[in-house]
Amino acid sequence: MAIFLVILRDVPDNAGIRSSLLAEHMAHVGRHLGAIRLAGPWLRDADGKPGGGLLLVEATDAATVRHMVEEDPYFRAGLWEDVQVHAFRDLVNAWRDAPAGAPG
Repeated sequence: MAIFLVILRDVPDNAGIRSSLLAEHMAHVGRHLGAIRLAGPWLRDADGKPGGGLLLVEATDAATVRHMVEEDPYFRAGLWEDVQVHAFRDLVNAWRDAPAGAPG
């Protein structure tokens, strides 16, 4: 298994898509919690609203990750104008590398 970084960029003026499909999107994410290691929206500097998403996904290959993304209701509705999937090397990981009992 490998780790993949997924960078998603929203189309402009997307509030209607994002809010109307949030429950379906979260259900999709929930079905993939075994593979998704970290996920959430990144926020635009100008207004603090979501501008896209970022995920770290464990999978056998990039095609599997891309397929997962393309099944997401947000993707199917056209929320993301750019989808990037990159192999990721986990060199520093404070959660993994923290001593047992450390805060965080």
